[in-house]
Amino acid sequence: MMIPITEIPASIVDGLRPYRDLFPRVETFDHLMEYATGLVVLEKPSIRRLSECLVYDVDQSCINKMITQSPWDGNAVNERRLKLISPEYKGKGLIVGILDTTLLHHPRSKKIYAADKYWDYVNNCYTTGIQLVTSAISVDDRCDGFDYRIYHRFHQQAEEAYLQYSSKFTRTHAQMISFLTSLLAHIANKQKHNTKHQLAVEMIQQMEKSELAPGVYVVDSSLFAPVLINKIESINKPWVADSEASRILYDKGKKYNLASYEQQLPDEAFREITITIHGNKKTFYVFTKVVRIHKYGKVRLAIIYRKPNRQGEPIFCFTNQLYWEATRILKVRTRRWDIEPLHEQAKQFLGAEASQLQNETGVRRHLTLVFVVNSLLQSINMEQPIAGLSMQGRRENSQWTFGQRCLRIVLEVFESMINNIKTWFEKEKLTSRQIFERLFNKMCQA
Repeated sequence: MMIPITEIPASIVDGLRPYRDLFPRVETFDHLMEYATGLVVLEKPSIRRLSECLVYDVDQSCINKMITQSPWDGNAVNERRLKLISPEYKGKGLIVGILDTTLLHHPRSKKIYAADKYWDYVNNCYTTGIQLVTSAISVDDRCDGFDYRIYHRFHQQAEEAYLQYSSKFTRTHAQMISFLTSLLAHIANKQKHNTKHQLAVEMIQQMEKSELAPGVYVVDSSLFAPVLINKIESINKPWVADSEASRILYDKGKKYNLASYEQQLPDEAFREITITIHGNKKTFYVFTKVVRIHKYGKVRLAIIYRKPNRQGEPIFCFTNQLYWEATRILKVRTRRWDIEPLHEQAKQFLGAEASQLQNETGVRRHLTLVFVVNSLLQSINMEQPIAGLSMQGRRENSQWTFGQRCLRIVLEVFESMINNIKTWFEKEKLTSRQIFERLFNKMCQA
């Protein structure tokens, strides 16, 4: 849906005001507020669509330059965001750090920075997209993205195969120079390449320096590797990590994989445990035991079912806290799911996958602003009436959904549009046709 935008919504203006000093020019900051509004209001936000929806005269190239060329620091913006949300976490109990991966789909464009072909585990097919390693912080009533890293695929086998092939044709001086150039490029690529686990370690180091340093880390199965776990243990923090069912464990001198170990357990080994998650009581069925796994030694295993009688797929996870009881493991492990809505909000509500920016600066700044707008929406005052009308009737189970928060911004856009129409009628004496042309002229010409 495309909506005429006559003014920046008040919630966007108020939420972004603390960032003003990070932008050298007022025009740059104005375009930032426009871009943030577009992320929320437009169904498929892009710079072209946004420029069409802005009723007042803004050139598309100006917004593009703001996101790709203007001299502002995305890292400084993210640090400011974390500082602004820190009061939401202090005194709220245990802060959980979540480490995960997600894929931003760009199936129709391979020109976008860092886009490559990856296996999509949701749709069970290969697709083109950007692979992100993400981190988040969570307390009982809130979860914010902490930061992200863009993963770059290293085509090692393809490069080595090319070098082997080209080495057969290095008879002339020019061929030798070409081969050596390719070899040096391959070595450089190999040295600067970071695995997903190494990128996650970078974010742990960043989180530990923050005011919002987590008390415990939960790790996705794709990141469960010694380099990451060793980093967490080096800072004396507990961890809970999901695991694939194929992982090998040792119990009482016998060797199993997780799937076969779970199958030989009796039903009575699973305890029914009810915990409160975000104000709602949920029941799980859990088995725990201390076992050994390769490269990690003694760990406590937890096998979790969400349905009785072991229905559905089990969740396998490990922790280095050997004396944690099942309830405590469950309370920490269930926070792992908090990052999934965060990914969904970024993709479905804030256009993380909609951008067609192709250079590195544009892609990184777009993702940084998605994180900024996500935190902004979680912090806005939903109790404040819009034009005297309360949104209380839309509240569900004492919680405001993310969609309702986005709706508030849309309603603010409509309120400002109605107020401007009133002004155009009364003060500028415009006719209905002239007002219609002013609102939709740019859309019609696009």
